[in-house]
Amino acid sequence: MKNKSRVNVLKLSILISWMILGSGCWFYSLKGTLPPHIKSVAIPVLTDRTAEFNIQQVVTDQIRIGFIQENILKLAEEDNAHSILYGSILSIQDKPLVFKESESDKPEAVTEYRLTLKVEVEWFDKVENKAIFKKQFTGYSEYDPTGATDRTRELALEESVDQIIEDIINSILAGW
Repeated sequence: MKNKSRVNVLKLSILISWMILGSGCWFYSLKGTLPPHIKSVAIPVLTDRTAEFNIQQVVTDQIRIGFIQENILKLAEEDNAHSILYGSILSIQDKPLVFKESESDKPEAVTEYRLTLKVEVEWFDKVENKAIFKKQFTGYSEYDPTGATDRTRELALEESVDQIIEDIINSILAGW
């Protein structure tokens, strides 16, 4: 009987230790790496320096959704936010990447393009009234201009913005 209770006590001790040690991972958050006074961010519509129709709204919406999904800072209106993420779309380029060999009398055909998006972002601390960082970010992805695959230009733009969002969030977290 003594051995059975020792085994039960040992099992219970191991279980409690495992629960205590394991519980630390359940509450792990990257929010702890941010300045303590910044709990929210406003993301106004990015300015557009390109000739691309409506790109500023598409990119801004995707960045806002990225911040909501990452749940690092609460999204707020400019008047109520602790910080503001200003941005400008600097360029969007489509460059031929893969060519199809052609017959002797026909020109080469492009079968894949690379879309490259450049954005400049400034993260501004409204509480301390200072810029935290100002950086340029570049995202890129490939697409099929022929429509023969599901690799569309819209998908390439979305993937490019996703890369930029990841880099912006990493920059926000790396500074602290």
